[in-house]
Amino acid sequence: MYKNVYVIGVFDLFHKGHIELLKKARSLGNRLIVAVNGDEMVSEYKRKPFYSEEDRLEIIRNCKYVDEAFIIRGYDNKEYLEKFSIDAIVHGNDWERGSYLKQIRVTEEYLATRNIDMVLVPYTNGISTSGLIKQIKETRDCHNVSVQLPSIFQVNEGILTKISDILQQNNYIFKNIAVVSGSSTSYKYAELILSSMQAHSYIVRRNDEATVEALKEFCLSKKVDLLIGVGGGSILDVVKRVSLLANIENLLVPTIISNDGLVSPISVIKDQNDQTVSLPGRTPFGVVVDIDIIRSAPYKFLQAAAGDILSNISATNDWSLSSKQKREPINDLAFMLSRSAAYALIHHESKDIKNRNFLKQVIYCQISSGLSMALAGTSRPCSGSEHLLSHAIDFHSLSENTLHGYQVGSISIFCLYLQKRLDAKCINYAQELNIPLAFHNLSDDLSGKLSMIYETSGKMRPGRYTVLDTIKGIKFEDVYSEFLFFLERFKVQDTSYQYQ
Repeated sequence: MYKNVYVIGVFDLFHKGHIELLKKARSLGNRLIVAVNGDEMVSEYKRKPFYSEEDRLEIIRNCKYVDEAFIIRGYDNKEYLEKFSIDAIVHGNDWERGSYLKQIRVTEEYLATRNIDMVLVPYTNGISTSGLIKQIKETRDCHNVSVQLPSIFQVNEGILTKISDILQQNNYIFKNIAVVSGSSTSYKYAELILSSMQAHSYIVRRNDEATVEALKEFCLSKKVDLLIGVGGGSILDVVKRVSLLANIENLLVPTIISNDGLVSPISVIKDQNDQTVSLPGRTPFGVVVDIDIIRSAPYKFLQAAAGDILSNISATNDWSLSSKQKREPINDLAFMLSRSAAYALIHHESKDIKNRNFLKQVIYCQISSGLSMALAGTSRPCSGSEHLLSHAIDFHSLSENTLHGYQVGSISIFCLYLQKRLDAKCINYAQELNIPLAFHNLSDDLSGKLSMIYETSGKMRPGRYTVLDTIKGIKFEDVYSEFLFFLERFKVQDTSYQYQ
């Protein structure tokens, strides 16, 4: 066992391969020190990182396997090897030893003099940041001829009034911009944007087909070439829908983050019968998230956003099951993005929803989830058995005051149990976010309606095979009772959960 272990890396688009490397490195010593390569340095030998050096450092600092982390802006690591009294340098075995030592400006003689070992651990095959970026740019599958991905992605404090600057810095020029918002809280933020640029103001009060048609006609008459949507999901869905119909770009400024629909190419709109329908929308070309705004949102919205990410795990498990049983094709990149987003949050050291680092990670993960659906051309990466049960509950109006992300997060625990994939990490994550482990606790109306919910779930998405199909012919109450017994047996059932 070494005393001080040292890892160097970029850690951009943090994924499971990074977690495995840090986990293996930490297991080799008492302390793990991580050097995060700076932006300028990485741009010289690789490419400009997707996340800034400050954001990458925050992610690494909050990984539970890391004891200390810092930004390194040069290739020579000797100063830090000596400063931290390093006993072992750890890296993946995708590098040849000699080449890697040359990269970090260290010789075999130096290592021998300082009694430092170079340890190459097994590389996690099939996943890398470079591979993710390449596939994002090149991926085409049977569902999509092409995939539009956001070109602008800004997450920071105090950037609401800097949208004009952000567009200019990225060489985007628009002649007729319309800022679309609601009439209350979101309008207050829209006014701040309007004070910083010349643009039309447009207020929407409903997310129905009539509103979509009215906004489309406004855009065509004013020759609008960019819609900036400001608000919650309903407003942004209208903007995405109109953007597609009018063939104009859209940039979204969310005032809440409660689920993964932000960058998905789906708009949830109410039809003429006041029923919600999922319609094609245009993926935003830009997303600007002001953390000050998101942090000021009611706690329940942030809780729902963090809870929603649990459904990525159960949904991708269902996708794998369907692939094995029904030969349903899997988009590997979409699958990987969805799961990586979930595990990045579950392994995060802090689960305090108001903590800046955790909140930024929640935002990043929701964006990744949306991108995974855009790449797949389907909601499969983030929607499985847990969503079918959730839709059934909504269909019967059994839990009307519960936010979607909070609801599917709770149901995901049950679905993971059915999939035989429920582990301590997911349970602890839900408990720390105060999400009920047993979904009947979401509402007093659910306990006596479990069979009806299950029967209805099978009609929500005909043809979508999930773990729920494997329990057909078994009384659903019996299956659920076994689940409750499992929770009781392992002392993880807490009936004191309250929806906040």
